[in-house]
Amino acid sequence: MSTPTAFFSEDRYNIFFKITGRNTIRGLRTTTVRDEARVCAERMGYHWLANTDPALSSDGLIYRTAAVVVVTLKKVRYAISDDCIIEKKFPDEVQALRILPLPEYVLRELWIRTQNERAWRRFCKLPETTAEIEFNTAENYRNTHFQ
Repeated sequence: MSTPTAFFSEDRYNIFFKITGRNTIRGLRTTTVRDEARVCAERMGYHWLANTDPALSSDGLIYRTAAVVVVTLKKVRYAISDDCIIEKKFPDEVQALRILPLPEYVLRELWIRTQNERAWRRFCKLPETTAEIEFNTAENYRNTHFQ
């Protein structure tokens, strides 16, 4: 005899009861880096388009009126210092953004998220260097590392 509140049922193959379609032990499903980036982009007013072409090294494309941006995502374990030179820290990702076969009007950004911070740090590829975006009032974006 089993009740809905019991953790073990008499059926030896079904150990846990399902409550509202999810396992009571597992909890909520985890999200991927791409899912989190899509939510962040949509919060800024962009539309997210995931990359389906394996020849391109980017993770996605975001667009809105008068702006098209190719985004490469990176999740790292440890925090990045404020005076970090991003070309030296992540040379492969920056070089991959530079050689993308896209027109010059398509902006290129590297989004980095550390394991313990809940915010993205955005780096824009410029012709000569890569610069971190401090804030953008049109997108309602503010980097928490800048005062």
